Amino acid sequence: MKARKQFWLVLLTALILGFAGIIFYFNSVQTIQQETFVKFYADYLVAQDSLGNDVASSKKIRESLYKKYNVTEEAYLSTINKYNHDEKEWAVFFGKVMKELETRRDKLKTKR
Repeated sequence: MKARKQFWLVLLTALILGFAGIIFYFNSVQTIQQETFVKFYADYLVAQDSLGNDVASSKKIRESLYKKYNVTEEAYLSTINKYNHDEKEWAVFFGKVMKELETRRDKLKTKR
């Protein structure tokens, strides 16, 4: 019985430390500047609309955007995590993405 308690105590401690490590890792990774991330995310949405949003396509799209914008997957995930924790900040960010998409659409219209 004592061994069982020790096992659960060690397991619980390991889980807590692991969770704390993950949180620390994502909080310590730098985030992408908003201006860059707005363009990144707009490109991502357009590409997903064109190519589909299945897991494989989404991963390929992100990988090409990481290269284009010179960012890492960790920075992308950290930035998404940051916005997911603040609904107001996410709404402001997404509003900027929508404006970026509208600007691109208007530029395409004037070129025709």
